[in-house]
Amino acid sequence: MNTGVNNTCQFPLNLTDATGTEITLEEQPDRITTTNPSAAQTLWEIGAQDRVVGVTEFAEYLNKTDSKANVSAGFGVSVEKVVATNPDLVLAPNASAGQVADLRAQNLTVYHFPAATDVDDIAAKTERTGRLVGNCEAAAEVNTEMNQTVENVENQTADLDRLSALYPLGGGFVAADNTFINELMEIGGTTNVAASEADGYPQLSDEVILKTDPEVILVTNTEGAILDEEPYASTTAGAEGNYVVMNTNYLNQPAPRSVIESTKTLAAAVERLQADKTEETANSTGTCGFPLTVTDATGEEITLDEQPDRITTTNPSAAQTLWELGVQDRVVGVTEFAGYLNGTASRTNVSAEFGVSVETVVATDPDLVLAPNASAGQVADLRRQNLTVYHFPAATDVGDIATKTERTGRLVGNCEAAAEVNTEMNQTVENVENQTADLDRLSALYPLGGGFVAADNTFINEIMQIGGTSNVAASEADGYPQLSDEVILQANPGLIIVTDSEASILERQPYASTNAGENNNYVVLNNNYLNQPAPRSVIESTTTLANGVEELQLENDRDEKSGTDGSGGSGSDEDDENGESEQDEPAIDENETAIDENETAIDENETAIDENETAVNTNRTAVDENQTATDTPSEENSTSGDTNGTSSEETDETGTSNDIANQETQQDGGPSNTTDEGTESEVPGFGIVATVVVILAFGYLSTRE
Repeated sequence: MNTGVNNTCQFPLNLTDATGTEITLEEQPDRITTTNPSAAQTLWEIGAQDRVVGVTEFAEYLNKTDSKANVSAGFGVSVEKVVATNPDLVLAPNASAGQVADLRAQNLTVYHFPAATDVDDIAAKTERTGRLVGNCEAAAEVNTEMNQTVENVENQTADLDRLSALYPLGGGFVAADNTFINELMEIGGTTNVAASEADGYPQLSDEVILKTDPEVILVTNTEGAILDEEPYASTTAGAEGNYVVMNTNYLNQPAPRSVIESTKTLAAAVERLQADKTEETANSTGTCGFPLTVTDATGEEITLDEQPDRITTTNPSAAQTLWELGVQDRVVGVTEFAGYLNGTASRTNVSAEFGVSVETVVATDPDLVLAPNASAGQVADLRRQNLTVYHFPAATDVGDIATKTERTGRLVGNCEAAAEVNTEMNQTVENVENQTADLDRLSALYPLGGGFVAADNTFINEIMQIGGTSNVAASEADGYPQLSDEVILQANPGLIIVTDSEASILERQPYASTNAGENNNYVVLNNNYLNQPAPRSVIESTTTLANGVEELQLENDRDEKSGTDGSGGSGSDEDDENGESEQDEPAIDENETAIDENETAIDENETAIDENETAVNTNRTAVDENQTATDTPSEENSTSGDTNGTSSEETDETGTSNDIANQETQQDGGPSNTTDEGTESEVPGFGIVATVVVILAFGYLSTRE
């Protein structure tokens, strides 16, 4: 019998859990229930979410958990609800240890995990979860990604001054030593001041917190409101307003994605805070001077003996930043995609078919070459030509862009201008977030062509979030992946972001079949700004997107209100049943009656002609929005405007049913009219519509004469 060798992932399987109980699985479990969100997150990461039937309430942030049973109770989980999910396997991390015996008393197969206090424990738990559910290879891949991220983050923060930090949980309780949160804080470039006070999650007095005096506070709400409360307000962090907003779903759950996202977020913030300190020091001394020695993203130490007077850029984002800082007069070389900036026609174009031409860059005789992440492959070639090259890391959020702007200002001797630009950018972000705070967040997608899209961990994704949308690609992948048509249709964005005013992509599949395509919902953003991680890009793109989202929501609100107002004005059933005649009231626009055969819609109640809403039915003919109306002789209505609605019953997870009435029947895939007797008649064609309009027009002209 197989006993759980990692590289086999076979069944039957015998394993011993943290309680010393031997667990036997005869075959791969198809129905899995979790009693803690960290176990659920791990299952989602290894691709086993379709087999999950029960989760707790704090796992609701995971995609499609609304279709799973919520097994939470007032404290822990409800044993009855867990039993009701009929699970083959229950995964119970350490936090729910007290209920393991109760669950086993119900003849459930329960695997209980030990407490995870560091990244190695999380990796072991991920590997064991993969083994239990038969997804060993996926678990190994997730662990590889997690470990690689940890290594990258540790390298990122290796040369930074470690900030003293604290993570308050409320009521004086904090995360201290021998916790996975403490290790995340250390990996992210901080020193947890509570680690020297106690283990676990102790309650510290105000005096102890003031004595430890953290320089930065970790918070999980965007306002950082705890810094206004004592004792935190009297710490260095409170006095300087230093806090880092962490995602509570990640920071508080010992699982692989928690490690990846939390360490990256914290490291980026520490890097930014340290850059701010450097900038403040430079500004306070009034120097921002030279000589200057700094280390770039490649680990190379760059020395500038004096302010550079000839600067060449290898990417348009660097050029845009220099223009923002007011040093464009010192720029001698740019790439072709910086051509939108004023005055670039007088600069040397250093572009080649791929990247830049090393020979052309050399010919500009630069004192400094600014090379953002995209041109990393040519940095070594440029340095071999004895050029001073500063290489920037990839910018994946606004914080990274602010750091890059500050560093650019320092390199070229314009620190004060860089600080002003960052202030404007950050203020714009705050204003836009306030503008969209009360709006419904539209699901959105930014297609780059060929199925490629902007996804998670990109600055474009953050611009989309700030602008009031939720990027549907963010849950699919990181970076700029290529998504299949099926995935795009499944994601079904309500809004498409485009960079051409025609928005022609909405006419092509799969986009035409999304909600955005069907409703023609798109926002046009400036290509030069949206695709370049620089301060003006953030300012203009977030503002434009937020205005577009706001306008779309106002239109939707108007449409809903209009639909409600016009829902009850087409006559009564009683009149139809009694055979009483109704008088037609044709309305004809004196200026123009247009008939668009592509948009002629006819149903039992109304024939709509053209986008001007020219309507003809048995009760009223309305032509155009001007609604000029004349009376014609009454006619007997022989058919009723009512339809025989068919109903279907849809049952949700709790057993609640909703009756859904269909307002039209279909024959051979097309719309049909239904008479009182319930028989179907063919839809009147274009010729009938035109004839009706001509007759009405004749009646109208006769009346005028």
